[in-house]
Amino acid sequence: MPVRVVLGAEVLARPRVRDVALALAEDGLYQPFWSDGIIVDADRRLPPEMPRAARDYLFAELERAFPEARVTWPATVLREVPLVVDPEQSHVTSVALLAHADAVVTDTAAVADSLDLVDVEPWTPDAFVTFVLDATPRPALHALLRMVRRRWLQHDDSASPDDPDLLARLSWWARRALGPSSADLLDAHATRARLW
Repeated sequence: MPVRVVLGAEVLARPRVRDVALALAEDGLYQPFWSDGIIVDADRRLPPEMPRAARDYLFAELERAFPEARVTWPATVLREVPLVVDPEQSHVTSVALLAHADAVVTDTAAVADSLDLVDVEPWTPDAFVTFVLDATPRPALHALLRMVRRRWLQHDDSASPDDPDLLARLSWWARRALGPSSADLLDAHATRARLW
């Protein structure tokens, strides 16, 4: 059974980070979750110049592609979350508990602290991508390279799944947008691909 991961608003609001997370989910390398509250928070974090129609389309596509990802619950659940005070913390923690999540991808320190109290792992986007690359290297690399070709470069998907130059470019992006752990793993895979 794939690891169960709540994607925080900061992940869903950053286009390329969202692309990476969803590409890995499309290939079944983890099971994503979010809630209406997380979607509302992501909407607030999107660039103000993004038109309402584009926002609505984005969120409709999330729902279409991952209908099982949305977590809902009765309002009384928020009263049941122990040791959490801040509404953002209690909401994300509630989503994690109701989804039986193994982890939540977040950059928010207060949310990470509240997750520690209920034994759900808080992962930064870098730690999340590193985990998936480490746990399922070949499928994760294939998913990421296919996504980069189709979405970022708008090429067909006929190139080699072990493209060292594209892996190096993805590593360069990861070092700036995610962090050193995932970038180092991508670098190592690029080096290995050059030797094959």
